Amino acid sequence: TPRHVSKQCRAMGAVPRTPFMRAAVYSIAAPQNVTVVESAARVPAVSTRSEGHILCRVVAAGVNPVDAKCVIADKLPARCVSLARRGVEGCVVGFDFSGVVVEAAGTSSYKVGDEVYGCMPPFKGTYCEYVRAPVSQVSNKPSSISHEEAAALPIPIVTTIQAYRAHGCTEAGKRILILGASGGVGTIATQVAKAYGCEVTAVCSARNADFVTSLGADHVIRYDDPQEDAVKVLRDGASNEAGRFDMVFDTVSSHEGRDNDRLYMQRLTAKPSVLRESAKHAYVTIGGPTSYWVRSITKRFLGVNLFSSAHDHHWIRFPGCASDLKEAARLVDTKSVRPHVAEVVPFTSEGVQHAFAQMHSRRQRGKVVVKVADA
Repeated sequence: TPRHVSKQCRAMGAVPRTPFMRAAVYSIAAPQNVTVVESAARVPAVSTRSEGHILCRVVAAGVNPVDAKCVIADKLPARCVSLARRGVEGCVVGFDFSGVVVEAAGTSSYKVGDEVYGCMPPFKGTYCEYVRAPVSQVSNKPSSISHEEAAALPIPIVTTIQAYRAHGCTEAGKRILILGASGGVGTIATQVAKAYGCEVTAVCSARNADFVTSLGADHVIRYDDPQEDAVKVLRDGASNEAGRFDMVFDTVSSHEGRDNDRLYMQRLTAKPSVLRESAKHAYVTIGGPTSYWVRSITKRFLGVNLFSSAHDHHWIRFPGCASDLKEAARLVDTKSVRPHVAEVVPFTSEGVQHAFAQMHSRRQRGKVVVKVADA
């Protein structure tokens, strides 16, 4: 047993008898560029004197688009994708997890046996048996849901809460338009907006319209309705200030051609815009071409906003997101938000590869989750 593991943890049988653990890693040679490897990485160490981290046994890991895109491949020009994939070769996959604390400092607010959920920093990974999680990026798991449901939450709900807060949409009466309302972020964004008392107009496919309505959307527009153009419907409805939006949350647009062909931002913000006159930088994207990410970096680190007056690109902040996760748990445990798990896959190469294929297809409602271990 690794030396850093306490006697209490050994007694619980909560840690492996070898210093290595099973993990899903990026592999250019594997289908979907991912494979599960036995003894892929060392069990991370946590000093009993360290208050900044806890050692957790992972029960479930959430699958996000950023995982399937090899973390950075969607932020670089197409010609750099191959190089980017080589750069992450062998790295453990994943950001989101839910699990159980097996080691913590005596002065930590967490203790052995606590159920927690959260996000790991980039390139640390969560598709593995154990994680050394920074306490600034975890919180107690919502008590009313399973580990699989909790693992589906962190990036989508932290992204949503941070974006709404940044654009003043955490108060009742705001009007929000959500594009891609049936996806991993969209399902959460719809519910959080309603929990905050906002009026929600949601855009999704016809087959998902009833599902999105069940999430609480006040108005649902079908983008694939052959009888009417969704953008025209939105623009017609925003012909006066009362019908315009305080924020457009675009969870669809990305660097991929199949998204950009719809030209949502150009068509919705062209004058007369669907945004209120007072709503500046309120067309919010979370994916996009390399230029968006360059502007986001410039804005975050230099304080210079190079986006147009209508546009903003939300880049999730991981450090310090524990408070957002705590707020998320409150929303879940008060029945205001419920994560929707589309599918739970086994912790095998085939299972993770299937999860990535589903992510690329974008045909699932909600999130795919990897079941790493029993609770």
